[in-house]
Amino acid sequence: MEPLQLDIMEISGAILLIATFGVIARRGFMDWLNAYRLQSIVLAGVTAVIGYVTGIWEIYVAAVLTLLIKSIAIPKVLTYVTRQLEMESKTETNPYLSLRASIIVSALLVALAYFFSQQLPFKSDPVVDIYLPVSMAQFFLGLLALVNRRTALSQVVGLLVIENGLFLFTLALTHGVSLIIEVGIFADILVGIVISSILLFRMSRTFDSLDVGNLENLRDD
Repeated sequence: MEPLQLDIMEISGAILLIATFGVIARRGFMDWLNAYRLQSIVLAGVTAVIGYVTGIWEIYVAAVLTLLIKSIAIPKVLTYVTRQLEMESKTETNPYLSLRASIIVSALLVALAYFFSQQLPFKSDPVVDIYLPVSMAQFFLGLLALVNRRTALSQVVGLLVIENGLFLFTLALTHGVSLIIEVGIFADILVGIVISSILLFRMSRTFDSLDVGNLENLRDD
């Protein structure tokens, strides 16, 4: 593999990590959504880079689908839903960890991802070596965003970041799966977001809040 290709992959992986940190470092929902949109655009670029390096044309299709669905369609659906909600539901006011603690934990999780990736017995490959730890870091950071926040809106974004990490993990290891399978996965993601949006709207109207702690009221004591 040419040095220029390696440089492009390393730079794109670093940019993707920085974009993922943007989800952790924000508090307002629109900020999270914009950070997710940026991350998805970078992920589409990373996907195209993998397609260029491997020479597999189907990966270019996955890159286009990532751009259209994850950076355009999903943010539009979630933006439409938030317009129907109260403003206080759109801001995380009481996360479990402070912003400073979240950044420190995020840095530790990235280091942990790189450590774990070195322990996995995969065949040495530039794509795997560069993007596998990045995908694991995305997964860990998305999980942090999911468990650290109390509002359902922010947790949806955390799930989306986790899904991006899993997508890159699969892409790095397999260099692309069947095109039909990829289309089906993207369709499932879009349908899942629509269903989640409906549930968020119903939760807001029922509890006048999106704090997931209110779901405890649904228990039958």
